[in-house]
Amino acid sequence: MRRMTMTTILATVVALLFITEVQAQARIGTVDVQRVRKENTEFKAALKEIDDMVADFERRRDQKQLELQDLADELQSVQEQNLAPSVNRVRSDLQSKSQEFQTFVQETFGEEGIIETKSAELLEPIYAKLADAAKAVAKAQTLDLILDLEQINPLFVSDALDVTDGVLAEMAKLR
Repeated sequence: MRRMTMTTILATVVALLFITEVQAQARIGTVDVQRVRKENTEFKAALKEIDDMVADFERRRDQKQLELQDLADELQSVQEQNLAPSVNRVRSDLQSKSQEFQTFVQETFGEEGIIETKSAELLEPIYAKLADAAKAVAKAQTLDLILDLEQINPLFVSDALDVTDGVLAEMAKLR
């Protein structure tokens, strides 16, 4: 039993030494994807289109909310005046407009809604180009790994590892 434990410990130490040696030989690069989105013209155009679309939908949502508030105010007014036929009509309009509003919000802002779908449609091909550009830079610089700084959030990364300029240049070639 004791011999098995010593064998396991020895095997673990050898494995850790091997992993450390492999890691020491790995060539790594980093990409500042946030910078790529700010500087790449395709990203900028797609993000502007998305921002404009969202702003338009938000204006439409806000207008619909105002219309609902106006109907709610009208309902309160006709209730205070005891106008039964008007109360029923306004209540029905308010319920109908509320349902339309909820449907609009869900179809526009919800999961798999218009904004999410359009954003994916615009951004996925650009992210694919980013990946292709990163692969080309990795091949040209014989890198084993390129990390997205935005995803890993490191405490420190040497500027010597940054290949963002090369990735931006490759993306420009892939147009």
